[in-house]
Amino acid sequence: MRQSRPWTMPADEACTFLQLLHEKIASSQIEVRHRDVLIRLQAIIEEDLSGQAAASPDHATHDENDQERNAA
Repeated sequence: MRQSRPWTMPADEACTFLQLLHEKIASSQIEVRHRDVLIRLQAIIEEDLSGQAAASPDHATHDENDQERNAA
């Protein structure tokens, strides 16, 4: 079981940060050890985002909200 982290990043900031990480990881001007750390950080943030989405209905997409309303 995964321990919760003492911090969370708002979803909109996390998405922006993930885009920046992706660009940096794709760069050929980065050392392998730094790329490995950024890939791990990217995985942690993505895991946190998916955990937030599963734990909070506020992070549900519009399609999910529509499906829930239609089912009721």
